[in-house]
This record gives sequence, C-alpha cells and structure tokens, in this order.
Amino acid sequence: MIIITGKIKVQSSEELARVKEVLIRRAQKSRTDKGNIEYIFSQNLEDPTEIILIEKWTDLASLQEHLQIPDEEFSTIIGSALIERAVVLSHEATAERTLLER
Repeated sequence: MIIITGKIKVQSSEELARVKEVLIRRAQKSRTDKGNIEYIFSQNLEDPTEIILIEKWTDLASLQEHLQIPDEEFSTIIGSALIERAVVLSHEATAERTLLER
C-alpha cells in the first residue's frame, strides 16, 4: 500500500475559500480512480489555513496512473494559489493495524 500525506498552507482564509471547491472536486474524482482506497483533503483545526491531504493507494502503479490523469481545473487553481508552503510525502506500508474503532 502507498500512503500519501501532505500539508498545504495557504496565505489566508479567502485563499482557502478560493481553492476549496476544486479540492473537493479533485477528491471526489480521485476516489473513483483504479487502486484508490482513500483520498481526503481536510482542514487543520489549529490552523484553518492549512489543508491536510491523506491518500491511500493499493500499489505504486495505481498511484502513478492517477498522477497521469489530466485535471486542468485543479492544475490551474492550485498553480495560481497563494501558497506559503506545501509538502507532500509518499510512504510505503506493508500492513495496516486498527488502533481504535467505535
């Protein structure tokens, strides 16, 4: 399994409002991609201008296929977004264990 984690810090709440809908659409589309297990954008409760990304993919090939799918709207909006910093990391996982379930 491939797990992607990321943080995107935008400059203001107005900028967050500008990119929010495209992030929602990107997540909705990506969840239908082959090999996707989970795809979530969320907001940091302590810093509302920070967006958190979590993705899970069955394998590297599925992730690479996903990255090749054009998404002009996403590329345009994120490419022009006022971003202070962004970090996206890839992690390989061999097993998943439930720590809490209610």
